[in-house]
Amino acid sequence: MNQQERIPAKATRPEEQSDAIVVSFGSEWHEHLIAKRFSVVIRKRVPKSADFKWLYFHINNPVSAICARAPIEKIISAKPKEVVALAKKINLTPAEISAYIGNDTLMGCYQLGAIQIAPKPATSTTLSERLAYFPPQSFFILSSKAKEIIDQLAGFPKPSGSRLQKTKNK
Repeated sequence: MNQQERIPAKATRPEEQSDAIVVSFGSEWHEHLIAKRFSVVIRKRVPKSADFKWLYFHINNPVSAICARAPIEKIISAKPKEVVALAKKINLTPAEISAYIGNDTLMGCYQLGAIQIAPKPATSTTLSERLAYFPPQSFFILSSKAKEIIDQLAGFPKPSGSRLQKTKNK
């Protein structure tokens, strides 16, 4: 399949959007992901304009694969104290969380349902054979067609989904 025949993984128009996002993680998170040691993910940037049901985990080099997915129960914006209070669910120490937050006044938090480990992790090489796939710096919205392909390649069952509640703490 040549470059022009590959399906874009990233949705570029609203009508292409799936109900899922891909988020990148450092390889040090691979073991924590496989062991399902966290249920909240913090990020400086999270989607603002749409409702998403699924978070797909891309683990960076040397793993370089989509290794799992989880239903998004809700996305919140939280103050630093609120984020630190979630330390056990994030699987970081309060000091590590504070260092990550720095001087930011709000952080995005994905509160997740049960993590589903991919029966067959979808490597970047395999994904690139079928998709125009480039791991995100932060996150990207997955196209509907790419989500179907990733689910097939990774061996995920068809998702039943969970409803997203979008809230902002003030």
